[in-house]
Amino acid sequence: MKIALITDIHEDAVSLIKALKMIEIEKCDQIICLGDILGYPYKRASYTDTRNVAECISLIRKNCNTVLLGNHDIFHLKKFPEYSSGFKFPSDWYNLLPEEKIASSRDTVWNYSDDYPVSLSEKDIEYLLSLSEFVIKDFDAIKIMFSHFLYPNFTGFVSTNHDEAEKIKTHFEYLRQSNCQLSIIGHMHIEGTGICYEPGETSFFNLFNGFTYYSFGERKLKNKYCCVTIPALADNSQVNGFAIFDSTNFSINALSLNTNRRFIL
Repeated sequence: MKIALITDIHEDAVSLIKALKMIEIEKCDQIICLGDILGYPYKRASYTDTRNVAECISLIRKNCNTVLLGNHDIFHLKKFPEYSSGFKFPSDWYNLLPEEKIASSRDTVWNYSDDYPVSLSEKDIEYLLSLSEFVIKDFDAIKIMFSHFLYPNFTGFVSTNHDEAEKIKTHFEYLRQSNCQLSIIGHMHIEGTGICYEPGETSFFNLFNGFTYYSFGERKLKNKYCCVTIPALADNSQVNGFAIFDSTNFSINALSLNTNRRFIL
């Protein structure tokens, strides 16, 4: 099967429409959205005139088989994440001043200071509140975990104090407990693909303490426990795109939405 993967839309309707057209040409069997439909970051993005949260939600509901929550979705819904790396949110969290939030969380929760306010219909709020933080699916006998970020912080709402190596180790332990060989996440807004194998499986992990990053294109995955992060869909002053997982070839293919822009090496 060919599974199209989109993430970090951030109200960019133009990029979403372009991606859906490309996905149709690629003849993908399913589309999975890894979250962050909401949250226009005005300090980094340049699509102020075309941002359209209602259209993005409508297109995702119509075209995606599975949709998950991201950290910006959680924030604008004023919801508490189910998985938050052990941080206990005070009940009045969304009424606290920024400095009170920093003190309460020891500066581990994003402040979303560069997000425009979001206006949502009751219907869209109800839909978004119904979404999960992660899902496990079987494709051609391959058990895959999909989420916006790593366990135990599936939405990426909390910025933990753990180093990269510790976060990766904890995530892979959860993958093993869940009998999942592969995990696919978003959130990191990379230009291309990031691939990380279970700690100890490769010398790259010991060298880089986490993901090895590649430019856009197809990468064959090893038959090992693996976590893959994909590019953001939103045009946030970087090379944006989406990815396709091919379960037959056990490969991930990152496709750019703008071939005129410079790729990373």
